[in-house]
Amino acid sequence: MKIFAFSLILALAPAMASAQQYEADTRLRTLDYDPKAVVKLEGCQNFQTMITLAPDERVENVGVGDSAAWQVMPNKRGNLLFVKAVAERGYTNMTVVSDKRNYNFELRTAPKADCTAGRLTYELRFRYPPAPAAPAAGPKAAADPNAFLPVPEKRNAAYTYSGATELVPVRVFDDGTSTYMKWAAGVTTPAVYALNSDDTESLVNYALRGDYFVIEQVAPAFVLRRGDMKAVLYNDTYVVQGLDALSPKPRKGGAK
Repeated sequence: MKIFAFSLILALAPAMASAQQYEADTRLRTLDYDPKAVVKLEGCQNFQTMITLAPDERVENVGVGDSAAWQVMPNKRGNLLFVKAVAERGYTNMTVVSDKRNYNFELRTAPKADCTAGRLTYELRFRYPPAPAAPAAGPKAAADPNAFLPVPEKRNAAYTYSGATELVPVRVFDDGTSTYMKWAAGVTTPAVYALNSDDTESLVNYALRGDYFVIEQVAPAFVLRRGDMKAVLYNDTYVVQGLDALSPKPRKGGAK
C-alpha cells in the first residue's frame, strides 16, 4: 500500500507542479480597475495580448493614437480586445470606451531582449469592485439593438470585394459619414484598415453597436486581414469631393 501511495504521489507531482507554475505565470496579469489610472502595456511583434473586460461589458469605441503601429481587434461579443504591436518602436496611447467604463492605456513595443526572454503579457484581466444590488424592476420590452442604423433610403450598399471570402461581412453599407459592417454569427471579426490613395493602410476608429462594426469614416476601400488571409472591400460609389463655387480661389500671381 505504501509503495502504491508513493507511486501515486510521483505520478501526480508533474501535474501539481504544472498547475502551480500556471497560477504564478507572470505573463497572465490581473489588475484592479481604476478609472483614474493609465495602464502601461508592453507588446512584442508577432505576439498578441488579450485584454479581458467584465463578462457583461461590451466595447463601443477604440481609439489609438498611432494606429499604424498597433493592431487592435475585438471579439464578436465585445468584452475582449486583441492587441498586437506592428511597429518595432511603437509608442502611443489607446482609449477604450465600453458601455460601462472608460479605459486608458499607454502602449509601448517591448525591447527584443524582453520578448526573447518571454517577459511579455499574454492576457491582461481586469478585476472590478462588487456592483451594488439593483432594485427589483418590472418586465420591460427588449429594445432593438440595431435601432441606430440609418434608414434604408440613406444607405449606400454598392460594395464589391476581392480576396478571401471568409473575411467578407454579410452586410456592408455607409451613410456618407460612417461605414457599417456585420459578420455572420460565430465569425471572428478581422482587423479592418482603410486603404489610402497611395496604397498604404490605416487602422480605423470604430464602435461596436448592436450587431454592427461601425467605422467612423467612409473610404474608397477597406482592407480586411486575419492571419495570412486578406480581402478588400471596394466602395463603388466613392467620389472625391472637388472644389466648387464656394471653395477658396487660387491666388493671383502664385504663392509668395
